[in-house]
Amino acid sequence: MTADRRVVLLALAASAALTAPAAAQAPPGPPGPPPGNGLDLPASPGTAPPFVPPGSALAIPDTGGPGLLSGDGIALNRARRTLIVRLACQANGTLRLRAARVGGGDLARARYRCAAGRSITRLTLSRRIAARIARRRTVPATALVRQSGRDVRIAVTLTAGRPAVASKGFWTDGHLQCSPGYLVEPDFTARTPIPISTRGWIAYYTANDGWHWVGTGRWNAWTATVSGVAQFHPDGAAQPVPWTLGPISVPAGRGIYAVGVYEIVYWTQRPDHQWQYVNAGTTGAVAAGAATHYCVYP
Repeated sequence: MTADRRVVLLALAASAALTAPAAAQAPPGPPGPPPGNGLDLPASPGTAPPFVPPGSALAIPDTGGPGLLSGDGIALNRARRTLIVRLACQANGTLRLRAARVGGGDLARARYRCAAGRSITRLTLSRRIAARIARRRTVPATALVRQSGRDVRIAVTLTAGRPAVASKGFWTDGHLQCSPGYLVEPDFTARTPIPISTRGWIAYYTANDGWHWVGTGRWNAWTATVSGVAQFHPDGAAQPVPWTLGPISVPAGRGIYAVGVYEIVYWTQRPDHQWQYVNAGTTGAVAAGAATHYCVYP
């Protein structure tokens, strides 16, 4: 081998070594539905206050702990009555699964072994629980993970016979501003004035910790009109002044990907719960021309 060729091969190897970790940091896909996915809806707010309250500061933790590797949902193997849960992990631990809609207490539990930062846990369900999941086809659930003396609750979706959710789009406005970090609420509309409840979330991903969620858990009450949220348009102003969640502090050096999500309940005759992503950037999805899922923090 000539000296020149050796130099070229070493350069290619160095380039691959540099680009492979960067590619490994990217999420396998967006996080899927927010915690609860419509299970813990608030009471109808009735008449909403005529003002916009101050937002709340939010912080992405320095450490995440075990988390899901994908937001695609966990599929039931009907023949074997099993579920396979794949986690990012940092040590061996235990996993318990709960879902209020199909049974009280633990549906199943198992120990898992963490190897190279990943674990694969097989959970076996009773015939009764498996049949209930099969009938519902999509079930919001919670994985209770205990690792190194720490308890972590992870929102999951169980599926039987179909994907967890259809591919979600973006609200036409609202956005996750990357720096400084703010989650700006969409200016929700309705054909006639109706009360609505809204709630914002940040989902964040690292290669070491998988997906995690942060948010205040608080529902805000507004009035949606044909021109937007009434409280965002004081005295009928055309330009909205929306509610924001933030500032959002993000630790450096963890390779974080962050996604913004907004839930809404339209309080019509039959309450209608919906959720979608918001554009990552300085404007909404339509104004930006093309929506972007992630704010990226090296």
